[in-house]
Amino acid sequence: MDSSDEVSEQFAHSLASSLIIAAYLNWALLGILCTQTLAYYLAFPRDRPLAKILVYGVLLLEMTQTALVSHDVFVALASPWGGESLAKLNSIQNHWFSISVSGGISGGIGQLFFAYRIWFISSENSRGAPIIISILATASAVSALVSAESFFRAKTFSYLLNGNSGFAAIGTWNGIGAICDIVIALVMPYFLMRHGTGMPPTHIMIVKIVRLILETGTFNAVVAILHMCLYFANSQAFVVPGLALSKVYANILLLLFNNRIKVVDGRGHANESSNSNWEAAFREDMNRNNEQPPSPITRKSVTREAGPGRARSTSTVIVSNNRLIFRLADMPPSPQRANPTERPPSPAERTRQSLEKDMTSSVGTRSDISLHMPLEPNLSYPHPSMDSKV
Repeated sequence: MDSSDEVSEQFAHSLASSLIIAAYLNWALLGILCTQTLAYYLAFPRDRPLAKILVYGVLLLEMTQTALVSHDVFVALASPWGGESLAKLNSIQNHWFSISVSGGISGGIGQLFFAYRIWFISSENSRGAPIIISILATASAVSALVSAESFFRAKTFSYLLNGNSGFAAIGTWNGIGAICDIVIALVMPYFLMRHGTGMPPTHIMIVKIVRLILETGTFNAVVAILHMCLYFANSQAFVVPGLALSKVYANILLLLFNNRIKVVDGRGHANESSNSNWEAAFREDMNRNNEQPPSPITRKSVTREAGPGRARSTSTVIVSNNRLIFRLADMPPSPQRANPTERPPSPAERTRQSLEKDMTSSVGTRSDISLHMPLEPNLSYPHPSMDSKV
């Protein structure tokens, strides 16, 4: 397959354009991946070491893949156009690693991570779905390595597309990978919705994650199926989704890690957090009350006569600046335990002691309880009873 006359001009032009598009797309996806890795580095310095190894290992793998892709495309297109350049263009070079090995490893890591998350969020630690996803992910990764062997033996794109050596391996790799992505897109939202707490902020977050998983899982499956269909159609364009597949899996993995980042006071977050809305409304209400002129102060005192053995009590209701203040009377002192040797006081002595307590309470230390709450305009509020529990 080394002679250049076995490669037609149409085949060469189609392959060259596909390699250029694949290289551009690969670099663009690497830039997105680097940005996401930087965001992860800044936002989650206290993540577990295993998570950090996973993130930085995937980044290192994808940077290596992009370097090999750039080298192969430069060698294929930078030489003068002619017989030797067509041979270099037709040569697979390092694409056995750039397409199959990196795609299988990144895809397997992402799918196994989804299986772990499904096992973790399931309340009863369900094993059925994670085991099925793990088996599919492992089979897809092994098939990718087998297809890499087919790429390596083929040596040229023309032989790979016209022969039947890689059909089974590439079809198994992409087919099982697409099935695994679809299973993840269906199973993960089910367990997430079951894991809901009923709290509005948590429910909003879960719905956002479910939407993200459905979109990313479907996108993964579409890219894998597109790669398989273009290869079966003997189209040179199969290298475009093939070289982008590993970057897609890597970016989605980082997207799941960075989904925990919360943007405060940003655009598009007005209805996503009820706590933020409550805090904003509270601050607005406080500022409005501080800016408006003070309203007339209304004070009302109510004195209640106590029963036998109890001191007289007074409560005060103050309405000022649209706020209702309950001011309760002195807390009665705790009763003293009587000496068993002393005789009980007579009715006259009890009356005299009660009068002395009333006289000293006006000069004693007060123990007030003040409750402040905002008032809504044009609403009436009942007077608090001294028997109500505070």
